Amino acid sequence: MIGKPSEKISPVIKSKFKQLQVTGQEAELFFMNNYHKVPSFENGMLEDARIFGDGYDFQIEVQKHFFLAEIKGLRTDYGSIRMTQNEFEKANQYADDYALVVVNNLGDIPRMSVVFNPTDKISFTEKAMNTKQVSYHTNPLKWQ
Repeated sequence: MIGKPSEKISPVIKSKFKQLQVTGQEAELFFMNNYHKVPSFENGMLEDARIFGDGYDFQIEVQKHFFLAEIKGLRTDYGSIRMTQNEFEKANQYADDYALVVVNNLGDIPRMSVVFNPTDKISFTEKAMNTKQVSYHTNPLKWQ
């Protein structure tokens, strides 16, 4: 063998998607523990909506008024975020009742930047991606 054997790194650890997921989960946890520090949400009741895939992560009810919050995370205090088409459409639909919450500086002391009606207040550039999705199928089998 020539040279040293290469260090084995778990494919899960190398995954860029996983790294994005971890950052997002940290941001969501920070928001869940600190949402009441946002003046518009301070007396609100938080409901987790992440599992529904409706274009927002949380619903906050404040005195019978509902806000929707989409949470994004950044390791530093500088960077871009992306919204899915579903998130973008919900932000347009709910306007001032939709908050984009960017939990930034996760690598040090996290803080929240809250933007209500983000599609009106922030410039977004549409980026369309054409992907080919491949799946593999078996012939019909008798499963036991």
